[in-house]
Amino acid sequence: MSRTQRHAASIKRLQLGTLGIAAAAMAMTLTGCASTGSSAIAESHFDASTDFIVDTQVRGRPLRLKVDPGAPWFVLLNGSVAKSMRLVGTRSATLAIGPMRLKGKTRSEKFIFTGTEARRPVMWLKGEVVKGADGVINPAHLPWDLVKMRLKAPRPNEQQIELPMRFDKERGLYHEYSFGGQVILTRFTLADRLTTATGAAASVIAKRRNGIWKGDPFTYAVRYGVTRPVRRMVLGQPLSVNGFVLSKMAVRILDDRGDYRLPVQSLPVVAGEEQGDEDILIFGKQRRTFGAPHFWLMIGSDDLSRCSNISYNNRTGRLILSCSLADPTAVQERRT
Repeated sequence: MSRTQRHAASIKRLQLGTLGIAAAAMAMTLTGCASTGSSAIAESHFDASTDFIVDTQVRGRPLRLKVDPGAPWFVLLNGSVAKSMRLVGTRSATLAIGPMRLKGKTRSEKFIFTGTEARRPVMWLKGEVVKGADGVINPAHLPWDLVKMRLKAPRPNEQQIELPMRFDKERGLYHEYSFGGQVILTRFTLADRLTTATGAAASVIAKRRNGIWKGDPFTYAVRYGVTRPVRRMVLGQPLSVNGFVLSKMAVRILDDRGDYRLPVQSLPVVAGEEQGDEDILIFGKQRRTFGAPHFWLMIGSDDLSRCSNISYNNRTGRLILSCSLADPTAVQERRT
């Protein structure tokens, strides 16, 4: 090989070596970017002062939706909104609330959240089911990794409670709470004020926590304007849902109860005690059927007011509560 040929071969080897180093450096840079991207967490924050509203668009129309962990699997729209958008249902669906059935129509729609497109199932009913907004959406359907709902400023000595959640078409977002040999499906909602329990769930809780009645039965809008007979129950010993303490609840005395028995004992009525604005019910002695037993506990905004923040992590499927654990009404209720 001549000197010229040897020089050319040397230059070629140098070029190949340089390209190899550059390629290796490029591979390391791309790996680093992927690693950084996968660890970054996209967050969204909603505040009680704005009623936890998220702005979105569907078919070019702006929509205001309330964010609520108690919302169903579907993005639930008011009937008037669906009508004005000329939505046509592709399937029928039903929301069951005790023996009541709310029939609606569903379809899939493309939503735009601050530039992010996401296709979500939509449902609408006759009438207005959500006040102050066009509809309601579950945080599990929002496109961000972490959805934070701020109720108030944090207080001293708050603790975090993390609950593994499930999210499905039949039940929405819920926690499987094992208690008394039963799995009680537990939902957390900002839309309903009172914490309520179905008859079967209340029976299991009352038996192990010495639940007794307080006051007479009354009607209460338990979900999306559907009113059901309920009665307040006070617990002799507090109930802890993975650390979140409950001392009272409103029992849906005619719903999803089966053959499960409810307490007989009641607290004495105190003269001048407020009964609220609800209608009082007087039950006769006629035979009643209570439907098949279903074990549901719905923790409402009155009890969740002990929390400063509620977050849902879409990556891990966990609901995170930042709360004062003790129920400040527990002692007062037992003394009444």
